[in-house]
Amino acid sequence: MKNRVASACVICLVFLFCAAGVVFGQGTDLGTIRGTVTDSTGAVIPGATVTVTDTLTNTDRETKTNSQGNYEMVGLKSGTYRVAITAAGMGKTAITNVVVNGSDTVSADGVLKVSTATETVVVSMEAPAINTEDQTITQTLTNQAVVELPRDSRNVYTFLYLNPNVTQGAADGSFKFIGAQSYGASFSLDGQRSNGGIFGEPTSSQPSLEAVGEINLLTSDFSAEYAGIANIRVSTKRGGSDYHGSAFYNNKNSALAAWTLDDKIGQAEVSPTSFQSKYPNPYFNLNDIGGSVGGPIPLLKKTWFFAAYERNYAVAPTKISSSTIPHPSLYTGDFSGLTDRPDIGTPAHPCVPGAVISAKPVVILPAGAILTSQEMAMDTETVTDCGGNTTQ
Repeated sequence: MKNRVASACVICLVFLFCAAGVVFGQGTDLGTIRGTVTDSTGAVIPGATVTVTDTLTNTDRETKTNSQGNYEMVGLKSGTYRVAITAAGMGKTAITNVVVNGSDTVSADGVLKVSTATETVVVSMEAPAINTEDQTITQTLTNQAVVELPRDSRNVYTFLYLNPNVTQGAADGSFKFIGAQSYGASFSLDGQRSNGGIFGEPTSSQPSLEAVGEINLLTSDFSAEYAGIANIRVSTKRGGSDYHGSAFYNNKNSALAAWTLDDKIGQAEVSPTSFQSKYPNPYFNLNDIGGSVGGPIPLLKKTWFFAAYERNYAVAPTKISSSTIPHPSLYTGDFSGLTDRPDIGTPAHPCVPGAVISAKPVVILPAGAILTSQEMAMDTETVTDCGGNTTQ
């Protein structure tokens, strides 16, 4: 019995050790609001009540300042918040337009004044020129930027090229981050790792642009909790306290598009044949249709939903290079495009002008005929020239 227990413990330890080897540093895509509460003289106020409100859903979270007058609210999703600070015998202070992007840490300090009457001070916060709370170099694209910026595709990762530290790799869809290849980066969707392929390229499974809440890119100086040479995090949109929706239709076709580099190269290198006299004009027609909707779920408090749908209809020719596929006209019985080939139906000894074919004659005897020894010894030769004349 003891041996079985010991064996089970060893197996569990081995399993945990192996599982730990495949855990990747992921970090979090949730932000933090922190600050210090003081009075008008600069003295800290311990025990002050701090209420952080998500303006999208109108939900509140509450905390209190510690003995040094500091507070911290962690685990906040990307969005805009309002911070309200109150204390006994002090007026109320509200800080609005506190924007949290990705895992940013935002400072929201409050100053309370002694007041005998009900008094509220509202401070509209503006983004600081330099974030002194975090040294990470980051860039965030909001849903408005993702939807409205000019683009040539619906690929969410093409927006990474807007960052000066990102360049295109060896092919479309591959990136170089500060000179390193894309497989050194870490991609995530709503906090879950979404690297595709063996070397960690971005996965081909992507949310619709209508569902993207923000794209957050960490390029340098981020902490060890984030894996890779760069960290790309995509967050989807959330449902809010009001109903919102969108609908779109995108079209891209060859009639309004310039020739691609591959088509220009093919046009320059084409070899005309009886079936194809010139390089065909490129043709494609791409259609995207979809939309999104979000809002509160009826009869359920503090419960919201968001849904997005997108469908792509693409019509484009497939390039085939083969010398064995017959032309479509041959299927209809039109052989006018074929040329005569001298190697088809030629006898074993080709008849060319001036040549003769010599062979022993074949004699067919009637039934019952008998040849004499002299006839059997006769040596007969037939010569046929190219004109069909026969001599013996």
